[in-house]
Amino acid sequence: MARRIDVVLEEMLAAIDAVDGAVGGRSQAAFQADAFLQLGVERALEIISEAVRHLPEEILATQADIRWADVRALGNLIRHEYWRVDSKIVWRIVKDDLPPLRSAIADMLLHQSS
Repeated sequence: MARRIDVVLEEMLAAIDAVDGAVGGRSQAAFQADAFLQLGVERALEIISEAVRHLPEEILATQADIRWADVRALGNLIRHEYWRVDSKIVWRIVKDDLPPLRSAIADMLLHQSS
């Protein structure tokens, strides 16, 4: 059964906001020293990755600046090759990639509502 697009987008925003709330104000060193926080962020990234799989390609195409294949691939890496996850790369994703991803998702949600 197909999931409602607006619900999937809201779940993605909630996961990004949870990461932002947990990591906001922390340094990279503090993040790397907190294994539990790293696991929580990785879980949120898994949720985002899986949620992308529930969105139609035509919806994703409206935000062509986002590398959706990479978002999907990240979830596979975290799930199936967890030993390869590098906290420095996760930090970079949180700081550099999640803000534009959040904007793209919010824009998609806005267009779903109209």
